[in-house]
Amino acid sequence: MIFNMTTLNRKKYQRAFNKFVRDINKNIENDWLWNGRFVIRQKQYHFKPFEDKSGAEFFVLLSCTDTKTGEERTAWFNNFDFSWQIWMWVNDTIIHDFKVWDEDPDPHAQAILEGRSPAPLPWAKESHS
Repeated sequence: MIFNMTTLNRKKYQRAFNKFVRDINKNIENDWLWNGRFVIRQKQYHFKPFEDKSGAEFFVLLSCTDTKTGEERTAWFNNFDFSWQIWMWVNDTIIHDFKVWDEDPDPHAQAILEGRSPAPLPWAKESHS
């Protein structure tokens, strides 16, 4: 999601960013490992037009919440290309800040981290070759 900030239409950027956050939450919800345990929310935003009215900057404050423990982390983002920064922040927050592997290790994830092949998932279809 690259924002071309050449117009001063704040609502356009806000709608696009809201859609991006919804997509992240859907991906986390449908992830076989996290199953919706984490939720991303926009807490604040700031839209700042340039002095010459040639464009604007869009700043957002995001929170990542662990619904199991109630822990929350927040961070500001203010770049034209939010997507990779936010995905990296979400990943780092889940893995490093919330320390999910220390509290409740998942046997499938633990096998992957140790470099082993995980056991078949209970809902995975067996292949008939």
